[in-house]
Amino acid sequence: MDVWMLILFAFSFLSKTLQSQNTPLNNRPIIGILTQEMPQNFKEHYTNYNSYIAASYVKYLEGAGARVAPIWIGKDRLYYKKIISSLNGILFPGGATLFTNPAGYAAAGAYLYEYAVKLNNKGNYFPLWGTCLGFELITYLSASQKEIRCNCSALDQASPLNFRPGFRMSWLFREVPKAILDALRNEPVTVHYHQFCVTEKNMTAFGLDKEWRILSTGFDSHGLEFVSSIESRNFPFYAVMFHPEKNAYEWKSTKHIPHSNSAIAVMQYFANFFVNEARKNFNSFPDKGAEASALIYNYPATYTGNKSVFEQCYFFT
Repeated sequence: MDVWMLILFAFSFLSKTLQSQNTPLNNRPIIGILTQEMPQNFKEHYTNYNSYIAASYVKYLEGAGARVAPIWIGKDRLYYKKIISSLNGILFPGGATLFTNPAGYAAAGAYLYEYAVKLNNKGNYFPLWGTCLGFELITYLSASQKEIRCNCSALDQASPLNFRPGFRMSWLFREVPKAILDALRNEPVTVHYHQFCVTEKNMTAFGLDKEWRILSTGFDSHGLEFVSSIESRNFPFYAVMFHPEKNAYEWKSTKHIPHSNSAIAVMQYFANFFVNEARKNFNSFPDKGAEASALIYNYPATYTGNKSVFEQCYFFT
């Protein structure tokens, strides 16, 4: 890192710190989770639905003090502009879907990403989080919807993080407690479920190194180094390739999901961090009725542990 990059990095960090110290908090945040298309194994068992959210993402945010509203795929631009103005943050979840569906996850994510950037540019502090496929989507959108992923082998793999120099200056890790940092560095507390990776080389080739800080990396089963966590240089946008929500809420005995004390503390740290970011936003629904009808509480969670890797899911028509 050259001296000017270090100066810009420090200035951005200081500006964000001062902003946080002077910002009142919204202690009733509502975070939107983007739905996605039904995978093939769900289509075979749950035939009346066209989208879903794994319940672990909902519990993950609720456990840190937020409420959740599902965001539908397949809507027009106006819907996404309207819904984002009522939310205090958005989470792009992991999963398995293509980015080429014109009415699917990536198309909806493109609208939401665009409006999140616009809100922040207008001074409306609006956080965005991507997990696994959500990480891939955020980098895809940041690269002007160009495919920057490569094939890798990191399915069902628990591992520590390999932190990059300067990571403690990041917003995501600047206040991480020592015990959690030690666990992240030394224990297999982050679990990966992806067959695509984003490498530092590809991020640099597409100019994403100018927009994003690489905070940590990981290695797939063949030794390929991939980027495992990033943070925007300009906005409160964060993304990780691992699944913190699985540590407490997914229990498939055939998978290598960590459930240790350290793993749960790590999960809670990331959940608390993002919900605290959402507390800095004061968007709201037009009225209490609109708010109530938008919440996840209007939909039942279905047990799916006998048919999928998820213990529970929410299904939508």
